[in-house]
Amino acid sequence: MTTQRQVVSGQTWRRARWVLIVDDDPTYRGRLNALFTGWQWDVLEASSGPQALDILDRHAIDVVLLDVAPQGMDCVEIVAAVRQRTRDLSIVIMGARMTPELRRVWRSRGVMECLSKPVEPQTLSALLFACISPSGFADS
Repeated sequence: MTTQRQVVSGQTWRRARWVLIVDDDPTYRGRLNALFTGWQWDVLEASSGPQALDILDRHAIDVVLLDVAPQGMDCVEIVAAVRQRTRDLSIVIMGARMTPELRRVWRSRGVMECLSKPVEPQTLSALLFACISPSGFADS
């Protein structure tokens, strides 16, 4: 599913950017949802691994924010299942304790970045700006 959003004039369109937030804590998901919505991203939420994979099968997602301990499935299994579906999807792992060793392990499994919870909005914004093309404009 690819959506487009009208920007500035009737002639300029950009592809919407989609994030999937996977966390079993509805309050934390809501906080991240509000951040992304404020940044003009479209947001989908999942409370478990199986629900996240179902969403990934039905939607074109640009970034997955994945809690290291989601319900219903091991995080390693989720990352492996996502990588079987697509190699170029950006996955960001979030966890309460992120050591340099854990970051190395997750990156070796195909994760783009590992962030400590609670995720700082400035850190997340900088990561998205550096790793996701800011331009979705047809005329740029």
